Amino acid sequence: MLLRELAEDPPPGHWVLWGDSTKLAPVAFPGSEIVATSGDPRACFGQRRMLELPRADITLFMHQIRPLRPRQSVTLIHDTIPLRYGGSSPQRLAKRAFFTGAARCSTRVLTPSEASRRRIVEDLGVEPDRVDLVRYPLDVARAREVARLRKELLQEPVIVYIGRFDRHKNLQRLSLAFAQTLFARDGGRLRIVGGWPGEVEPLRAWVQTQGLRAVEVRPEVDEPELNRLLATSRALVLPSLEEGYGLPAFEAAASGLPVAASRTGAMTELPAEAAVLFDPSSLDELRAALDDAVARPTRPPVSEPGARVADGVLASLARALAFRGAGSA
Repeated sequence: MLLRELAEDPPPGHWVLWGDSTKLAPVAFPGSEIVATSGDPRACFGQRRMLELPRADITLFMHQIRPLRPRQSVTLIHDTIPLRYGGSSPQRLAKRAFFTGAARCSTRVLTPSEASRRRIVEDLGVEPDRVDLVRYPLDVARAREVARLRKELLQEPVIVYIGRFDRHKNLQRLSLAFAQTLFARDGGRLRIVGGWPGEVEPLRAWVQTQGLRAVEVRPEVDEPELNRLLATSRALVLPSLEEGYGLPAFEAAASGLPVAASRTGAMTELPAEAAVLFDPSSLDELRAALDDAVARPTRPPVSEPGARVADGVLASLARALAFRGAGSA
């Protein structure tokens, strides 16, 4: 997303794009140079190619899984949810140490919401004035495609969830709340979509043991199927106990689909006409929000993407470079 925006409006300076050359070549831009590397960038928590990191005045890491090599840098930390929900207690402690190291190796930190900024400050001990916000733009092309499909396809009596099946996604409580809705009693269904390998079968087995016949559990789907789900469903629900942002809720709302979302992350910024917000720990609030959302009509899709990722990134890089200049002076 960032590189596409930079290609549309090339920034000043010489940029080194370090990564898979086959993926970088289509989004390279004037003033950029590709330095190829291969393999999974997450291998060994991003440390395998630490010594191969290209030299630069400042380095941008668009993920917290980065080489822990101190240098002038800006790092995107999407959220700190893995510190509370990321596996066993020893695993969470290891992740806390790694996240803290990534933050300490960074001149500035980027994050997509005020909620994530507060957590980064509290969890990682980062000074508030070192954390910058970067807003994600709305996918206007997807919103228009979903709106087009909505005119061609029959709407189904379905509420859809799209995302991972992690513990903090709150999917068991969602399933129990859904079973109590008027929508379910009238024949509505809940479709839970997006589980990674190893996530689908455990949730599917739990749903079966609970006798929740109107709840369907499915793995990841491709982009055309994702658009079809948004076009044919009555509403989207995102019931997470915690979110750094809540992208599925924003994409659904941009397409005109009613949304029921937990009051967390950036989802509190969704307009009232687009979303019903609820306390994700309350079964009653979740149930009521689902019935409210399906009673709302679809709306026209958005026409403007809003904020650009590049604007937030470039502003953070400029602040980091100014800090470097002040320090060397």
